Amino acid sequence: MKRTRRRLLSGTASVLAAGALSGCTGRLREIAGEETLDDGGYAAFFTLYDFARHVGGEVFPVENPVPPGTMGHRYEPGPDLPTEVASHRAFLYMDVEGFQRWALDAAETIERDHPEVELVDVLEGIELREYEDDHTHEDDNTHTEGDDHVEEEDHSDGAHDDAADRHGDFDPHYWTDPVLAAESVENVIEGLQAADPDDEDVYAENGQAYLDRLDELHRTFEEGLADRERDTVVVASHDSYQYLAERYGLQIHSPQGVSPHAQPTQEEIQETVGVVDRNDIDVILVDHFGSADLANAIIGDSNASEIRRISPAEGTTAEWNDRGWGYIEQMERINLPALQAALGINA
Repeated sequence: MKRTRRRLLSGTASVLAAGALSGCTGRLREIAGEETLDDGGYAAFFTLYDFARHVGGEVFPVENPVPPGTMGHRYEPGPDLPTEVASHRAFLYMDVEGFQRWALDAAETIERDHPEVELVDVLEGIELREYEDDHTHEDDNTHTEGDDHVEEEDHSDGAHDDAADRHGDFDPHYWTDPVLAAESVENVIEGLQAADPDDEDVYAENGQAYLDRLDELHRTFEEGLADRERDTVVVASHDSYQYLAERYGLQIHSPQGVSPHAQPTQEEIQETVGVVDRNDIDVILVDHFGSADLANAIIGDSNASEIRRISPAEGTTAEWNDRGWGYIEQMERINLPALQAALGINA
């Protein structure tokens, strides 16, 4: 699968970076000196940062440039960030078109001009879903609390051109599936080991501990979603959850579809109302970082009566940071209870 024009070059860049950072005897260290690169690295957005901080621990500090309350795909860096990124030992990003243009540009510059920096494509070996033309996922067959939201999205009347607005040709939200998240963490482990071979055992140990937690998260979701009344949930916002749905056998219907900027038509909203009533859905799910206006409109025309917030686990908030919540906590403490409520599970 070809996601970007850079895929064929990534292996060469990794070899160059690993060689450059393998010790003080490396050619670049001889020329530039030991202090050429700052310790640690940068991650392109919160999810990758959270993975990397668990692997790196106190040995390999990682920076997340995206501020709390902002989604990774919405973030636009200042002019100094690419230079700052290139001054550190590693840059973790996703090599996929349409999600973070700045990150791809930074990776291309690093690959060309800074081979001593380890580029870590967390998607290596992960097959992304191609977007479907039909943005809704309806299933009429039944099976035998969030915090304050941050970013408001406009749901004013207008045509919904999902294909024009979405994140390129591939759905990047692989991390909503804990199993794929674990595969990504393995890439992080290898990347930090290449950037800092002297501490590779530390990263292996830290990484395995985090992989064990991700495996436990997966089993918690399997068990927690098993005894459900229905398979269908309605997400009245940007649909970032298809990987999660595929992993656990769910059907997600979203009138907005995959684009964070799309505006559903009245016909699409009424179609969603029909899905809600045919499946006896009482709880409508809404992205924590989005507006509840669309969900309220659906509730006003259907038999549903409750809104629950769900997190795409792509960003964070100041409150979640204060609680020490990362990716796992968002999945376990926000998403699992919300899905259970939407699926009619008495947890």
